[in-house]
Amino acid sequence: MSDSELISRIKTALKQSGISQRELALKLGKKETEISRWMSGRMGISTQNLQRIEEVLGRPLSRESIQRSGISPIRIGIVGTGSIASRFATEAAHVVGAYISVAYNPDITQLKLFCCKYEIATEAGNFEQLLECCDAVYIASPVSTHFDYARMALEHNRHVLCEMPFTQTKSEAAELFKMADKRGLTLIPALKTAYCPSFLKLVEIAKSGEIGEIADISGTVTTMLSESEKSDFNNERLLENAAYPILAAFKLFGCGYKDVHSFTQYNQDEFDRKALFNHTILAYDNKVASIKVGTGVKSEGSLVISGTKGYIYVPAPWWKTDYFEVRFENTTNNRKFYFPYEQAGLRYEIQALLDSIRGRLSTDGLSTEETLKMIEIQNKII
Repeated sequence: MSDSELISRIKTALKQSGISQRELALKLGKKETEISRWMSGRMGISTQNLQRIEEVLGRPLSRESIQRSGISPIRIGIVGTGSIASRFATEAAHVVGAYISVAYNPDITQLKLFCCKYEIATEAGNFEQLLECCDAVYIASPVSTHFDYARMALEHNRHVLCEMPFTQTKSEAAELFKMADKRGLTLIPALKTAYCPSFLKLVEIAKSGEIGEIADISGTVTTMLSESEKSDFNNERLLENAAYPILAAFKLFGCGYKDVHSFTQYNQDEFDRKALFNHTILAYDNKVASIKVGTGVKSEGSLVISGTKGYIYVPAPWWKTDYFEVRFENTTNNRKFYFPYEQAGLRYEIQALLDSIRGRLSTDGLSTEETLKMIEIQNKII
């Protein structure tokens, strides 16, 4: 294991444990400057110090420690070889106990290139072969295939992490959750922000009362797609974008909205209708959430949470939360929060998958109710 990979694992474990570098220094009896040198890679970590870090964090970090602990790695099979699958394969290397054992794509050429690049041992000739070589399945294929792949995986007693949009319909998702619950399997949506420590801290502060009673949430996510991307994945990407501000609304206001008002702007091609922009309003009792998403319209991708005492501002791209401000009428009371956001941010959802499989319950991520309600809203958008 390289030094950079080890440092990345330590940083991830610190965030998941809620321990700062200063607190780690205190627990180890070290100076904070020494911890900083370790984390920057300017000074090596001795075997003895690594063992002490593992004791503080309560988990093995090096490959040798994992082998000694007897913890079996979770074998993950990847369905799909696109850009998000590539980021997933890269991020999995930073999660202790995650092992990409197999990948599958009907396009054999793309599959071979993908497995070669990420050193994946098995190129599955079909989905059934993938299921034979893994404990859990990460589905990163087009949304039209999600339900069938997830259902087959659950029928073969495999855990599932499924990209967004989760499924095409609410009834499909409900059936999958029912199957997973009946079989005691993990089934979770791959919505990275929901598992990100900085976003969870943002929600905690927003709900603490510091900005008063929250009256309005306004979140925007827009991505300009190339013509080829618009041809294949335009509407799917729009719904994926919508998942992020809906997540913020649900985590702060809950799922009990009273009404939905949605406006969608489409292109002018009557034979190939594509949604370019959507503005959806979720009306709650005495509060409101505003959701703006686009694939053909560009806007400032910020999140603003307005309260009766102040507001929280998260700059673009807010769904990759690494910095936000709590602002007040008296600007001398403003506070700024900085959090490192590790690379693509997918390691947090991978860790959540492993923790769930191993029986470590968490309230992070999306609940079954939140996922079903999200699909309900997405179906109103397009």
